Amino acid sequence: MLHTTQGIVLKTFKYSETSVIAKVYTQKLGLQSYIINGVHTPKAKYKPALLQPLSLLDMVVYAREHKEIQHVKEIAPAGMLVSIPHHVVKSAIALFIAEILYKTLKEETGNAEQFDFLQNTILFLDQCTSNQVVANLHLWFLVHFTAYLGFFPQQNFFYTDRNIFDLREGLFVHRLPTHPYSLTLPHSYTLSQLLKMPIDQIDLIKLDKKQRHELLGAMVNYYQLHVAGFSEVKSVQVLNDVFA
Repeated sequence: MLHTTQGIVLKTFKYSETSVIAKVYTQKLGLQSYIINGVHTPKAKYKPALLQPLSLLDMVVYAREHKEIQHVKEIAPAGMLVSIPHHVVKSAIALFIAEILYKTLKEETGNAEQFDFLQNTILFLDQCTSNQVVANLHLWFLVHFTAYLGFFPQQNFFYTDRNIFDLREGLFVHRLPTHPYSLTLPHSYTLSQLLKMPIDQIDLIKLDKKQRHELLGAMVNYYQLHVAGFSEVKSVQVLNDVFA
């Protein structure tokens, strides 16, 4: 059966000397694997640049039950990403977001609200001209994507009382928990700000390199505590390098 859908490229794997398998999160069909033939040939219909992490696609695809790898009839860019491929920091953030999506998205069913959130985040990253907003965007994404994964932090921060975020329980508490998974001030306060702040205002959050690095590590740890089988995020090192 043929379906017309939009998609977000997460990752590609070499399939043969000329073809790849693309992991794509689609609006209508959820996470799918597609074989793209002839990518690495001089007269390729689909160039490798079309399949970079977080590329947005318009797709006409086949969906056959009980098949792990599907085929495409047509794919085309759903609007070209202008700055992400050429901006070092944006490219690193795109790589990071794509890896997070690859490790968390499992459902082979559509979720239009989640797809729209991801698409809007990608387009905002591409169009954003504020370096300070860009520098905090991956942290904002990690926080707000949890709403779609089922472990969005409880917004019960209070500066003089509930000012310690319990990573395991997903809420702010008034004393250090007995386990080691927690955030103390100032990171708990920063998290509370990220929870309520729209994406276009995150330049108001002022972080130095050390704070950004520590909060990133804590939020990745939060995912590890709440997503089964969530393994090491290799692109964290890339982010830490570009912000070094």
